[in-house]
Amino acid sequence: MAKTTASTARAKAEARPNAPTATKQIEKQFEAGMEQVTGLASKFTGMAEGGVKALTDSAVASTEVLRELSNRNVNFVTQAMEQSVELTQTLANVRDPREMFELQSAFAKSMFSAYTTELTAQTELCVAAWRNAAKPYMASFAK
Repeated sequence: MAKTTASTARAKAEARPNAPTATKQIEKQFEAGMEQVTGLASKFTGMAEGGVKALTDSAVASTEVLRELSNRNVNFVTQAMEQSVELTQTLANVRDPREMFELQSAFAKSMFSAYTTELTAQTELCVAAWRNAAKPYMASFAK
């Protein structure tokens, strides 16, 4: 029995110095893990801030383009209506059906040409706007 008590005492004596060492190792690993988590959190915060700024910049650019498109549409419709009224007044005074069809055909051709020109210009404006709106996002993701 004496041997068992002696060996138990010796085992306890050997275990005690290792317990604080193990605790310190666990604390160091925990601290290292917390530093990694804190680093990731700060990276995510930076990305979120960049994303919000990019969203704001993109919204400003998009608003300007929408304003421009709206103005262009109003101007185009106004001009088309004015030309249509002029054509109607001209057609009211025409007595020859052939001349009336020629005037209508010329008007339709000019309106189609004007429409395709305006649509092309607005498409180019939208493509340029998309590129400008994407720039803040690309800059924030490049970091």
